[in-house]
Amino acid sequence: MITVQKRESVHPRYWGYFLIIASVLIGFGLGLLTGYPGSGTLIGLGLGVLLSSLLHPVEHVDGVAVVPTAKSNWALILIGIFFIVFGMGIVLALFPYIIAFLLILLGIWVLIHGFVKPYYISLRK
Repeated sequence: MITVQKRESVHPRYWGYFLIIASVLIGFGLGLLTGYPGSGTLIGLGLGVLLSSLLHPVEHVDGVAVVPTAKSNWALILIGIFFIVFGMGIVLALFPYIIAFLLILLGIWVLIHGFVKPYYISLRK
């Protein structure tokens, strides 16, 4: 006798990763068609990160659809917008200095965030 196991759905924590992967692949394909594969990939990555941070899965509890009320992660939204603008900037080539400036600011923000937050947490204990 053959037993069939019911496949459970993807854990709600990980479902947004599929949006990112799908968006990158779609962006890469569209970029190949238009002649800008790098820009298409960056725009797809930005859209995937943006969508995964804004959309939340619907869970069914006792037959009733429940949407979790998780807050949107503003850092992910800003990173998604950055990738979209960066990808469009490569295609349009209108503002290369602005993109370089944004990359420098992003690097400084990562450094500050990496050093200040652990120090702040250790002070609170």
